[in-house]
Amino acid sequence: MEASITLKNISKHYNKKYVLSNLTIGIEKGSNFAVIGRNGSGKSTLLRILSTLLIADNGILYIGGKNISEHLAQVKKNVGYLPDYDIHDPWLTGLENLKRRARFMGMNDEKFDKIVIPLIKQFEMDDYVNNYPVTYSHGIKRRLDLIQVLMGDNAILILDEPLLGLDYFMRYKLIKYLLDFKKDKTIILASNEFTEIQTIADRWIVLHNGEIRFDGTLEKMTSQLELPFVANLEIKNTEKIIETLKENKDVMEIRDFGNTIQVVTKDINIFNKIFKKIKSENIVRVSGNSVNIEEFLNQLLSDEGF
Repeated sequence: MEASITLKNISKHYNKKYVLSNLTIGIEKGSNFAVIGRNGSGKSTLLRILSTLLIADNGILYIGGKNISEHLAQVKKNVGYLPDYDIHDPWLTGLENLKRRARFMGMNDEKFDKIVIPLIKQFEMDDYVNNYPVTYSHGIKRRLDLIQVLMGDNAILILDEPLLGLDYFMRYKLIKYLLDFKKDKTIILASNEFTEIQTIADRWIVLHNGEIRFDGTLEKMTSQLELPFVANLEIKNTEKIIETLKENKDVMEIRDFGNTIQVVTKDINIFNKIFKKIKSENIVRVSGNSVNIEEFLNQLLSDEGF
């Protein structure tokens, strides 16, 4: 598959300490690619370099086959970047922020109505866009910033902790939005939300001390590591669901907590197969709290002697 982004021996250091060390990797065009790791592992630094906002100290970065050191202005037009901090002006209304962004992009009113208004509706910002972000909750601020990035319709989207502060329903909305563009865009995201990552990403890397310690897919991860999956299901009719789950031999354990049940399976792949058979109208909320990022990293790095 054609590479959308290629890194060759990319390094970055601060005060003589390497944050990234000789990263060489290709990211396929039209793929959903995730970067995970503990705080300080270099995730945000890598995303800033990929967004072209930060320049590597060593190495070469190609985006769309072009060396960014030679074609920076041209490459920038193809990249949309959401950092892990606010990018809006708190003293402009949500709508004023979006219109300011539109003017910066050269977007006229007709195009604004065609592209941005549907995004406002999709992420349910109608009741908030005329208010100032200083009155927003963290999750609503994140929605506003997501719209500012998504309205650019860039070929490459780089998202640093995009799910941060979003409730379950909005996480679902964003995940669906990203999956709808699968193969049309190259999407790179950093997140500690492991359950969502395995849904979105075709492939991910684990960074540790600025180096790649894992590069692969969910199947590769589960073949190397034994990580039982515990899912929390908030259900409308738990009795009926529990009866169905008890008949499934792949379910290792069921814990009934009233409106919430926990389902333990051997791995996340098995849970996914079971989950697909549960009628969605019975589900209020789903989360996974066993195969989390910390357990994955602990076992991975322990197996590698770190």
